[in-house]
This record gives sequence, structure tokens and C-alpha cells, in this order.
Amino acid sequence: MTAPLTVPVPALATAAATVDVAATGGFPGLPGLTPAGRAVLRRITKGLLCCLLGYGVLWAGSAGGMLALSALARHDASGGERTTAGINHFLRVDGKLWRGSAPTAAGYRELAHQGIRTVVDLRAEDLSAPELDRPAQAGLTAVRLPIRDGQTPTEQQVDDFIRIVQRSPGPVYVHCGAGVGRTGSMTAAYLVRTGQATARQAAVRTVAVGPPSIEQVYYVLNVSPGDSDQPPALIRGISRLFDAPRRIKASL
Repeated sequence: MTAPLTVPVPALATAAATVDVAATGGFPGLPGLTPAGRAVLRRITKGLLCCLLGYGVLWAGSAGGMLALSALARHDASGGERTTAGINHFLRVDGKLWRGSAPTAAGYRELAHQGIRTVVDLRAEDLSAPELDRPAQAGLTAVRLPIRDGQTPTEQQVDDFIRIVQRSPGPVYVHCGAGVGRTGSMTAAYLVRTGQATARQAAVRTVAVGPPSIEQVYYVLNVSPGDSDQPPALIRGISRLFDAPRRIKASL
């Protein structure tokens, strides 16, 4: 009787791999990939790299243009920014309203010391209980009208904000995180809706504080005494695409 043929397992694996590469026309390191498939992969890789490079160039142009616009507006604006402990970009909007960045605990105490009675917080971020308690600890009334970073208020939020300012027993302070984009959009809508400024005047005052997002600039330039609708979907989409790196960095 003839003895059964025994082939070592490693030899079988090597033979199978050799047959597979030979049968499919693949290449070492890319098993199973044909020359045509490899060419497609190269084209896809080049396309992705071109897209990333193009996005980087457009993003840099958008960011640089917004910074330049902010610098020009700051030169034309009348100023009025005050240095206040625990608050950046502290500015008077009108006789009843002030604006700036999110205050520290010391900042809230300083607001109370200056006679502010109500604080409107535009942040939509998740805030800790101690952060939410800071206004009350300083003796201030806090109201939240959450707007996502880089975006604009709804018409209902603008209506609510105007009512809050008008009904407050004393001065009102409004802020977001940095006190630039969301705060600027809300105060610009407030000024135009109450007849204290044109859209262009409000836009200059807004951009002078710092560079907002594209949709926020569009929003401010198009607000009117009877209309404060949000920008169309196309503008919002473009703005959020170019604003994504900043928002990602801010969330870290």
C-alpha cells in the first residue's frame, strides 16, 4: 500500500498564496489587486489629496479674508471696549444693553457691581452645574437662549431677547463663549429691529469685535426692522464647512 502524501501546513499556505497572486494578477503587499484596480486606487488617492489641498487653500482664504474684514471694521468703528475683570470684549450696545464674553466668577461679580441685573447666555454647550450657578451667586437673573457655535438666532429668539431687554428692571448683559459671533448676531438684530442702526452699521460694529462666521456676517447684513430670518441652507452649509476647524478646536 502506498503511504499517504503529507504536505506541511506552512507549505500549503505558501502554495495557496502563490496561486492566489498568480491567478488574480496581484502584487506583493496588495494581494488580489489587479493593475487596473491599483490605477483606480492611485486616482482616488490623488483626488482625495487634491480635495484636502483645495479645502485648505479655500479655508485659509476665508479665514484670512474674515480677519482682514474684522481689522478694517475695527479701524472704522468708534471703539468703546472697556477692560473689565473676568470679561473680554466688554462693550456697551445702548443705554440698556451690554455685551461681551462668558464671564468668570469674578466677572459676574463685577457685572453686579456695575448695576447689571439680567444676564442672557447664548451658549448651547453643555455647562456644568457650577457654571450655571455663577450668575445667581452674584445676585443676577440668568436667562438662556441657546445658539450653537458659529450659527445665528432664530426670529423667535430675537423676539424673546428684545422682550427680555425691554422688561428687565435694570441693564442687561448678553454673552456667548468668546463674545464675538453669536453675541454679535443677536445684538446686531436687536439694534436693527429696534431702529437704532442700519444693517450695515450693525455689521461694522459686529465684525469690529472679532471675525464671525460666514453665515453670521450674511445674517447681520440682511437683517431688517421687520425681518431677522436665518440665512438660507446653502449659506449655512458653506459657512459650517469652512468654520469646522475652528469649532473642532474650540470643543477640545
